[in-house]
Order: sequence, then C-alpha cells, then structure tokens
Amino acid sequence: MKKTNILIAEDNLDSQSLLQTILESEGFIVTTASDGEKAIEILQEIKPDILVTDLKLPSGRGGDLIRHVRRTAELSRIPIVVISAYGDHYEADALAAGANVVLKKPLDSNVLVDAILRLKAARGDVTRPEA
Repeated sequence: MKKTNILIAEDNLDSQSLLQTILESEGFIVTTASDGEKAIEILQEIKPDILVTDLKLPSGRGGDLIRHVRRTAELSRIPIVVISAYGDHYEADALAAGANVVLKKPLDSNVLVDAILRLKAARGDVTRPEA
C-alpha cells in the first residue's frame, strides 16, 4: 500500500523538525516548507495526501495557503490540518478558509496522528502506515 505523503508548512524550524520526527516515526513520508510560497511550489510538485500547516507563515498567512489549495482544482481535495497557538477566532477563520481540522499548540502528538488517520479514513484509506 502506498505510504501517505504529508507536507508540513511551518516557519518555526524547531516545531517543523518535531512535527517531522513525530510523523516519520509513524511511517508517514514527510516534506517540509518554511513559508507559504515554498509550500505552494511543493504542493504543485508532489500533490501530498495531507497538508499540515501553521496559521502564521512568512510570505502569506496560513489562511491564504488554505484558500489557495481549495481554489486549485488539482489540490482542492487535499485534507488540511491547521496547527495554531492562536485563539478560537483563528480556528473559525481556518475552518472558514477550508481547513478540515484545527489543532491547538502545544500539541499532543497522539492527537495529531489520530487526526491524520481520521482524515485518511474519510478518504477511504483506513490502514496505519507501515513503519
């Protein structure tokens, strides 16, 4: 079975590295971007199975990235997980922009993995990745 490819868009390199380590330890293939422009380039190139993004990104807010994905036909069905340290107002904005799930920092790694597995199940891929 094809492994799940996840793009992480996160400008804080420590957070990016931690997320990458968590997801790779679960058997996911992970690509990273440190800003919105690079994330868009990667999205067009590899069309990941899931996008995990922070709301605050250099060269475009996370909400702009979400709206771009939802407006682009070949990307529009990619599930989006938003991770944010901001309050409920930002959660509502992320969901309105098209995010599937919003998780708050500090993040429990099990909550992130569970959210990704639920999104995969909703798309018909119910197996856990092989480590």
